[in-house]
Amino acid sequence: MNRKLKMRIKLAFSAPLPVRKNEFLQKISFPKATYSDFIFSQIRYIRKRVWMMSIALVISVLLGLRFIYIDDIFRFVWIVFSVLPFIVLISVMEISRSTSCHMEELEMSCRYSLTDIVLVRLGILGSLNFTVFVILLLLFSGKTGYSFWRLGIYMLVPFMLTCTLSLFVLNHVRIRETFYICGGISCFVSVLNSVLVYSIKTVFTDKFLTLWGIVFFALLILMIFQTFKYIWKLEGKQWNLQLTV
Repeated sequence: MNRKLKMRIKLAFSAPLPVRKNEFLQKISFPKATYSDFIFSQIRYIRKRVWMMSIALVISVLLGLRFIYIDDIFRFVWIVFSVLPFIVLISVMEISRSTSCHMEELEMSCRYSLTDIVLVRLGILGSLNFTVFVILLLLFSGKTGYSFWRLGIYMLVPFMLTCTLSLFVLNHVRIRETFYICGGISCFVSVLNSVLVYSIKTVFTDKFLTLWGIVFFALLILMIFQTFKYIWKLEGKQWNLQLTV
């Protein structure tokens, strides 16, 4: 079914606007939670392994920088960057947990829809990853000879590549075993990053800096596109569920 036909069906079966909705809701006796309460409740539902892996990564970097020899700093930095795709794996699986556990219809029928839940979890996990990345960049800044922003590009390119490919899989593969496919993607990007570091070191010279910048912005656009596509699909599921009620 093409997109135009879907839009026509949606318009033909559009539900009328609710009448006196607020008055009706005020008469119902139920625990009234604010949106901030909803956000904090979602923090509790994110599994502990996500928090533990992020904290373990930061602690490992702190210990590594404390005890490693100065000549091995460059190698240590790229080992850490090769671990970041697995942070993506855990985050993506956390976002798609409702689908993998077949809980979509239940969560779409709640006060806050599945789309709201995914958006909030995206915000929480994105904030967590952003905080970890900033901490890593601050720890590594001045120790590799690269500027803060250049080191950030080298760190984020494998991360965004893993995000983009994993979201592409979630948008096009409809089996529960997507976890293993995304795990394979994380391993592939991690190995690819390691091969570049140890075999083709010239790609990290000034000659290829412009190419890295182009790849960075291209992956950023693709990642945003795949994210919006994933959210759009969730909204489509919400509409299909309403038609069957």
